Amino acid sequence: MALVPLQLPQLIDVTTMEKPQFYGDYVLLTFPLRDSYDLEEVMDMFEDDMELITLYHHIPMRVGEFGYSTCAYSNPAFGQMFKMNARTEEDGKVHVVVATVYDSLELMYGDLCLDLELHARSGTFKYKKIKEEVLMDFL
Repeated sequence: MALVPLQLPQLIDVTTMEKPQFYGDYVLLTFPLRDSYDLEEVMDMFEDDMELITLYHHIPMRVGEFGYSTCAYSNPAFGQMFKMNARTEEDGKVHVVVATVYDSLELMYGDLCLDLELHARSGTFKYKKIKEEVLMDFL
């Protein structure tokens, strides 16, 4: 849990983190951002600075800048188990990043698949990783 904020100090500030929410096998960490960012900037930071694997870039059905989202996850081969979610607000900028830290690889994989399924119900994907490719990261 302490490792996640340290991996991206220019984006995530541990002093602004909301109180962690504990749910048995995982913890939700919510980080309000000091500055707002374009979704693509956040995605670049996830990939380039944190070396996360992009799960999807989702575009909502409604018109406007609100609700574009991304999810990226840590490479399980590195011994870390977390995913990061970001979504644009009304101004088209990301103001909050949510990290989910897991206790087990099985739970993490299942949650990534569920995240994909939920977003597939509305809108389109500019990019998405298929479940079989995600599974290969866990083997």
